[in-house]
Amino acid sequence: MKKIFIFLSILASMICVSCLSEKQKNARANQLALDKIERIDMTSIDHFPVFKACDEMLTTPDCFYKELHAVIDHKLRSPFLPIRLSSKDSVYASITVSKTGIIQYDSIYKCATGIDREQVHTVFKNRLKDFPIVESARKMSIPITTTYKLPIIFSPVDSLAN
Repeated sequence: MKKIFIFLSILASMICVSCLSEKQKNARANQLALDKIERIDMTSIDHFPVFKACDEMLTTPDCFYKELHAVIDHKLRSPFLPIRLSSKDSVYASITVSKTGIIQYDSIYKCATGIDREQVHTVFKNRLKDFPIVESARKMSIPITTTYKLPIIFSPVDSLAN
């Protein structure tokens, strides 16, 4: 009986000494969470933004880009842009989709040398607004803000008749 009492006493003291305090448990949990966050690839997304017209089961960006280009094309087509061009040229516009699904034009990312960058930026800023709300991109099922660089091709009015 005395041996059992000694054994239980030693076991109880080992359990008390080996247990982590609440502060130590929280610190360990925080460190594990930070380690997990560091391993997440933040250069890619799990699900692209989704327009209402898109099939939400598709995980490819095709529908998103197609719909976004269609909306931008509609906004820039009428009335015609007051930009003089001698030949077909392009710019890359930076577009952001917020984690709440709001799309907004940011700036000209890259511009061909034959195009007046400031003039195009002003036109885009005036015309590329009031986009439809979309379902935002997701990373690990969490809505995130994403930025896209979209090519926009300009054709001179004379070349449209050909």
